[in-house]
Amino acid sequence: MSVTDVEPALLEARLAVSRAGWDLDVDLRIAPGGVTALLGPNGAGKSTTIQALAGLLRISDGRVVLEGDVLDDTRAGVHRPAEERRVGLVFQDYLLFPHMSARDNVAFGLRAHGMPRARAREAADRWLARMDLAAHAARRPKEMSGGQAQRVALARALATEPRLLLLDEPLAALDAGTRMSVRTDLRTHLDEFSGATVVVTHDPLDALVLADHVVVIEGGRVVQAGTPTEIARQPRTRYVASLMGLNLLRGVARQSGVVLEDGTTLTAVDDYDGPVFVVLRPSAIGVYGGQPHGSPRNSWPARITSVEQQGHAVRLAAKGPPDVFVDVTPQAVAELGLTVGSSVWLTVKATDLVVYEC
Repeated sequence: MSVTDVEPALLEARLAVSRAGWDLDVDLRIAPGGVTALLGPNGAGKSTTIQALAGLLRISDGRVVLEGDVLDDTRAGVHRPAEERRVGLVFQDYLLFPHMSARDNVAFGLRAHGMPRARAREAADRWLARMDLAAHAARRPKEMSGGQAQRVALARALATEPRLLLLDEPLAALDAGTRMSVRTDLRTHLDEFSGATVVVTHDPLDALVLADHVVVIEGGRVVQAGTPTEIARQPRTRYVASLMGLNLLRGVARQSGVVLEDGTTLTAVDDYDGPVFVVLRPSAIGVYGGQPHGSPRNSWPARITSVEQQGHAVRLAAKGPPDVFVDVTPQAVAELGLTVGSSVWLTVKATDLVVYEC
């Protein structure tokens, strides 16, 4: 879980990294047993954050404290190298030693910390059993599936009893079917881990399932942070809204109407005054071949700019203003003859607009 300023934190970190033409500035506080997901597009700074926490990258400014142990403090000139940190790291491509068995891969970190070979291999066997991999202990990475290799990498990271576990896109290399089962297994293991965990991902489902706190990074800055429910219900950037499958508009609320940035006005039931966000579910937007008449209080003409199948629904991109994504059934596409370039009318009920302050 994340923590407030008055709750104890196992990890407290302020990370600033400066590179040519790009800067990272991120604050993290995680309680014992807490799992924080770093969510963001490629190039946002997620992996840079992981590398800095692991000690693989020096920060330009800031401080990192893990369970009272100062790992970085730029003002005091402190930088503990990676091998001196109680940190476990799992990479996207696992980085298992190809010439070693699963048992010896897990035992490697323990031996690096000075444990005798026999004891290290015994401990490795216990961890492999916890991961349901006891029958695969003698196999090398090329003889295992992606899901099995991922669990070996996780066992190797946890075997050294870290206080901070860093998972960099841990499920990205798995196929869709394997990903679902491994995600469930990973959630179980994280529930049993008493340290702090940071999961880097660009997949919103990974963040929502694995984490109790989500930090969204764009352009090296934190643009939103909160519980998975808060992030899903009230996105604050278009990137976050698109991940959640929502339309996000901005405007100024005046009584029961919202004047959008494009100049159009939508009627809402929420009573706000001032800058607001407006969320529209694509499935809540109706599509008509001509101007509709009836109960919906918001309607506007639009032109279809793309038509894509998404599972059992069809996602339409419609240029207004306002510009929105709309989800319809394949039957509706056929009945209305919807193609790129089609002129339509869109409607949404006032009760289907979610409005909240910027």
